[in-house]
Amino acid sequence: MTPERCDECGFDGDAWTDAEALAAVAELPTRWRDAIEGLDDDELLRRPIPAMWSIAEYVDHVREVLFGMRFALDSAIGQPGIDLGEPPEPRFHSEPRRIDAVAASDGLDREARALVDRLSELSPEAWTAWATVGGQRVDAHWVVRHALHDATHHLLDVERLRAAL
Repeated sequence: MTPERCDECGFDGDAWTDAEALAAVAELPTRWRDAIEGLDDDELLRRPIPAMWSIAEYVDHVREVLFGMRFALDSAIGQPGIDLGEPPEPRFHSEPRRIDAVAASDGLDREARALVDRLSELSPEAWTAWATVGGQRVDAHWVVRHALHDATHHLLDVERLRAAL
């Protein structure tokens, strides 16, 4: 599995141990709640930067990614070597989607906790069970890092959006 590296946000999957990445994923609900604290519905749903989603859309996207990572992990453990096909493409609609940011935030919290719980109970052997997603082999080592990368990358997007509000 190729470790993720991102020039835009500086994420380097090789810089994280499994334990560090797991602890950081466990902190995501607090970091995301802090990121949206004090914003009203209009601010959460507005797109102050036209080429970017609204803050609420980012919260919901991260919730979806965390769910997807748990699904990929459970699939790899339940049916090692399974091919899950292409991942869903995030869509950018011309108009912001109406997202209940509180519900999305609660969902992000549940999904992060569920992923952390599932990863925490894995045996060392289960960490190497893999599935194929988009032609790439993924295992628990990759899943925990991708969950962390996606969520922290989009926290930077939320910071930019808050500054533009």
